[in-house]
Amino acid sequence: MSRSHRRPAGATLLVFAALSLLVATLVVGCGSQSDKYEGSWSQKDQPGIAPQPPIVIKKVGDQYSVTPPGAESQGYVLHYSPPGNGTGSLYSMTLTPSTKATQNGDKLTLPMAGSTIEIAVNGDTMTMTTQGVTYTFSRVKTK
Repeated sequence: MSRSHRRPAGATLLVFAALSLLVATLVVGCGSQSDKYEGSWSQKDQPGIAPQPPIVIKKVGDQYSVTPPGAESQGYVLHYSPPGNGTGSLYSMTLTPSTKATQNGDKLTLPMAGSTIEIAVNGDTMTMTTQGVTYTFSRVKTK
């Protein structure tokens, strides 16, 4: 005579609930990681340079649109001022509603007027690096 080993119904439900929670955590975690670039980004205002509108990054298929907030093209002057009395740097670029970047490892690559801009995000800080200079942006918080 064979004896069947049965688990109590409560134990089976507990295992099922734990597995469901694990899968949900993995799905949500993986999904949010690929969206870290999305949002509106702004540089701190710099004396002598007109305030710049935010740069909006949004995932579109397997690329990211890097655009001004409106439907028009927008010129930007990126600025870098080193601490102390070092020499600063300016970089001008124009973004259009069709400007696109592609993901390359943990960065985005944005071709711009014969050069390449690498975009990296760490939390609420975004950097754009081109021609050996890194420009820093902050995520614009929605109210």
